[in-house]
Amino acid sequence: MPYDVPVENAIGVAQAVYETDSVREMLKNYVAEDEDIEVELPDYEHLEKPLVEVFTLDSATCAACTYMMGAANEVKKTFGDAIDMVEYKFTLKENIARCKKMGVPNLPSMYINGELKFRSLVPSKEELEGAIRAAMK
Repeated sequence: MPYDVPVENAIGVAQAVYETDSVREMLKNYVAEDEDIEVELPDYEHLEKPLVEVFTLDSATCAACTYMMGAANEVKKTFGDAIDMVEYKFTLKENIARCKKMGVPNLPSMYINGELKFRSLVPSKEELEGAIRAAMK
């Protein structure tokens, strides 16, 4: 299995596909545990420079996430220290809580100064640079 995926996960997927009704019955009373992790969001109104936040499943393993993060890294080269940039990988519980708190609709998504600018579709370099320049005003 790729990426050390437990065999049990593949078995669970097969059961969900081929034994849909019985799996639905098993899960009908399941309630996901809410970790109630507190995350602090930046004070977007008082940032010293634009903040580009990239929300990904994991840019090391997800193709679309790799492209979104690549676009962000490319404009970081252009803007250098004039912008701040961070990736929040959905592989960490704190980042899942952050996604919930911010209402991130899709992965990958890119926010600039706390506002959703790009979701699922990777922006061109020109589009992303334009969005960052607009945030600098």
